[in-house]
Amino acid sequence: MTEQKPTGRPDTPFPKHWLYYIAIKIALLAGATALVLKLYGFW
Repeated sequence: MTEQKPTGRPDTPFPKHWLYYIAIKIALLAGATALVLKLYGFW
């Protein structure tokens, strides 16, 4: 028997801190994008 999780929180490696997880993910993506733009001289 499989138990269903209550909806409302996304399934992340650490469910209690899912908001921080998303924020860190966005920050990493923004940093990587900034680095690429800097390397290619767009910024």
